[in-house]
Amino acid sequence: MAGIATVSPASRADRAAGDLYPKTCRFDRIGVAAAEMKDGAAVVCALTAVHGTTLSRIPGRADAGQVVEVSGTLGAGLSNPRLFVTRPSGEVEEISLVASGGTFSAMVPLSGRGEHSIEVLADGSGGPEVAAIRRVFAGVAPPSRPPAEARAGEGLAGVEESISRLRSSHGLPALQRDRELDAAAEAHSREMARLRTFAHVLPTDGSLGDRLRSRGYAYRSIGENIGLSSDVATAHEAIAGSPAHLANLLDPRHRRLGLGAASGLTADGNEGVYLTEVFAVPAVGSADPIGEIIRLIAAERKRRGLPPLRRDSALDGVAVQEVRRTAASDRMKLDRELAGRALSEVPDLSGAVAELYVGNGPDAVGSSRNVAERKWTRLGVGAEYGSSRQYGPGRLWVLLLYGR
Repeated sequence: MAGIATVSPASRADRAAGDLYPKTCRFDRIGVAAAEMKDGAAVVCALTAVHGTTLSRIPGRADAGQVVEVSGTLGAGLSNPRLFVTRPSGEVEEISLVASGGTFSAMVPLSGRGEHSIEVLADGSGGPEVAAIRRVFAGVAPPSRPPAEARAGEGLAGVEESISRLRSSHGLPALQRDRELDAAAEAHSREMARLRTFAHVLPTDGSLGDRLRSRGYAYRSIGENIGLSSDVATAHEAIAGSPAHLANLLDPRHRRLGLGAASGLTADGNEGVYLTEVFAVPAVGSADPIGEIIRLIAAERKRRGLPPLRRDSALDGVAVQEVRRTAASDRMKLDRELAGRALSEVPDLSGAVAELYVGNGPDAVGSSRNVAERKWTRLGVGAEYGSSRQYGPGRLWVLLLYGR
């Protein structure tokens, strides 16, 4: 939080700093600066923060190519730390770290001259959150003032424009605005404002996946950024300044965008704007899922130097019947008697094994274990699209039946 005040005469600047904030406060760090103006008055600025996570000292300036240690202790309620760095080029890199209990450490090479933004992300009760962030200037002096930045238009349209400009500067296509994702984003922003809670996961609406599934939105992959500031533009600027959130903005997989904002009180009782940005790759059903699955299996066998599997219509019949039954039951559970039934119904079959998958598309079978087994010579496939309470809308259920 920031506060600014003017006071006259300048000798009263110390009192002004004390008047900027209420006597009871939630922050545990503060920085204060004052300057005398020409008329004899003074301007006083104070910046405050809450540091639940403790970092060992990281230098603000370093030599290009220097390696700095990032270590510390997570705040209460945080776990699973991850480390991200935004390089001077704008590229985001995740650095592996060593974590034990609440402590973590990593060595970060400062490759290239310029600003390196280092961020520790951790899981809290409301989902992932920024635990600590630090800027290091390698081989250059820190700027004396904030860089001039061309502001986009107002409101959510301006945020969309900023995202498009950012992705274009990295050679990525613009995201298509999606009304369903807009509705999900706005609903989450309103709920954060209502609860005065800034978090990805709320007790009332769950995770992003929960929210999209409840709306019947089928997806292959999703992501979410949230920001809180005085307006949507500065909330988005804060998001883009976070390496982990920037990685979401620059994820080349994303195709659709949803934006939503709501005004309300923050946990500290101040007015703020909650911004939610939702990214997704919608699940689009294949016109020929079984054909695609057969081609994927064949390509993997060829890559491994194994003979192709012969398509068996009798095995197909058993697989289709079983996958329909399984999808209707909405349970990822194979019939224990399935292999035996295949042996009794398919002529000249001496052995069989079944695999069941549910996913966004035919590539769900990419983890098949038996595709690498030379002993199998025949294949039956059953596939059916269906919505699931447990796995979400538009899911593809697949049953592979290998035989010999």
